[in-house]
Amino acid sequence: MVKSLQLAHQLKDKRILLIGGGEVGLTRLYKLIPTGCKLTLVSPDLHKAISPRFGKFIENEEPPEYRGGSRRIVNPVWDSSKDEIYEYIHGEFKDEYLDLEDEDEAWHIILTCIPDHAESARIYHLCKERFGKQQLVNVADKPELCDFYFGANLEIGDRLQILISTNGLSPRFGALVRDEIRNLFAQMGDLALEDAVVKLGELRRGIRLLAPNDKDVKYRMDWAKRCTDLFGIQHCHDIDVERLLGLFKTMFHDQNCSLQFPSKERLLRDYCSS
Repeated sequence: MVKSLQLAHQLKDKRILLIGGGEVGLTRLYKLIPTGCKLTLVSPDLHKAISPRFGKFIENEEPPEYRGGSRRIVNPVWDSSKDEIYEYIHGEFKDEYLDLEDEDEAWHIILTCIPDHAESARIYHLCKERFGKQQLVNVADKPELCDFYFGANLEIGDRLQILISTNGLSPRFGALVRDEIRNLFAQMGDLALEDAVVKLGELRRGIRLLAPNDKDVKYRMDWAKRCTDLFGIQHCHDIDVERLLGLFKTMFHDQNCSLQFPSKERLLRDYCSS
């Protein structure tokens, strides 16, 4: 079986076209809008939760006429940090909506979430013909017309994300697996996982400054991996970043790129904050 590549896809300020504002479209918005993408929503009707959550400007503006008689509202205060839709086109999808006014912009992802499967398939093939096979398109409930799938996401704080994917076979089962993982973490007690991620990020940035040359990349990676493994999931949140940077400096400079760490007992005693 050919596997999917799971990526933490950066969408900040990238143009996204979402066709369909019903219940499925709402689920897409919950996943897409927090990424800071510049999202255009096309739909004749909206799920009642969309405007209050993602587009209050839609309720406050009288939409001017747009191409082909539709109505278009652009968010006057849109910013990637605001968790809002960039623009709403009130009407059925028209092919000319694929044309962006700014020639320097292009659709990064195009999604359809409409009940008309024939129209969805037509839009999919139109996008491929117009923009090439590399254009990312997702057609809801049609795995064979998806260049990527939406999995079940487990988010712990703002920085730690876990994706469970069944490669389009059973989204519900993926959600059950996600919930089981959440329960397992809960049973393990307060691991302060987000704190651990933040501190480990600070540690990595610090050792890059201490060993900035390309020839040092492998040593930095090996050192960070070994250090993380020694503290483990139970203790990474409690590391003292400054002390560990001092240890790195000693092992890197004074010990000629050594990977011989102190014992785990000593690490937990001398290199933790508490």
